[in-house]
Amino acid sequence: DDEEIRLPSDTLQILHEFLAEKAAAEENLEENWQLSQFWYDEDTISTLTNACRKLATGDDFKIGLFSCPSLYKSISSALRNVYLFEYDQRFLRQDQNCIFYDYSRGQNNETLKDFQRFFDLVIADPPFLAEECISKTSAILLNVLRPGGKIILCSGIVVRPWAEEFLQLKPCNFHPQHKRNLGNEFASFANFNLDDFIRRD
Repeated sequence: DDEEIRLPSDTLQILHEFLAEKAAAEENLEENWQLSQFWYDEDTISTLTNACRKLATGDDFKIGLFSCPSLYKSISSALRNVYLFEYDQRFLRQDQNCIFYDYSRGQNNETLKDFQRFFDLVIADPPFLAEECISKTSAILLNVLRPGGKIILCSGIVVRPWAEEFLQLKPCNFHPQHKRNLGNEFASFANFNLDDFIRRD
């Protein structure tokens, strides 16, 4: 009695179009400005991916990306052991290495207990240019970083004093760019000479 259900061809076509549009939307996720999301441009993504390749010292080199989802696809395609920590639930469907993360309670989040002293390199782009956000993000990064690990912080130039105070980071010559022009001047900070690993054309 199990008859095969067949949809009319026009209904089937509408369903296929809907599923194709849904897949395309998930592939090309738009920025959510309410979450203070701003995607990097292709040159910035390529530059940071190449820097990660140069920094990676072996197959077990682990990279944590905090609040910078536009880097994940490129860096995880180039290297193994790349994890994205992100508040936006849309990214959590991509794969098991995309993990929910809320900077405001990150140290208390059970998920991050599995990542204490885990990463050789962390790249962070905290969502807000505020001391509270940089302070809490910094505590989390120090908790998940292996001894001697490297930190890259991409944020507005205004966070410089907090980057120095909380993470002992120095400003770099490399300035990340975004697909859309932002009102705040962006900069990068690191606890090593990042510019040595940035490609020069």
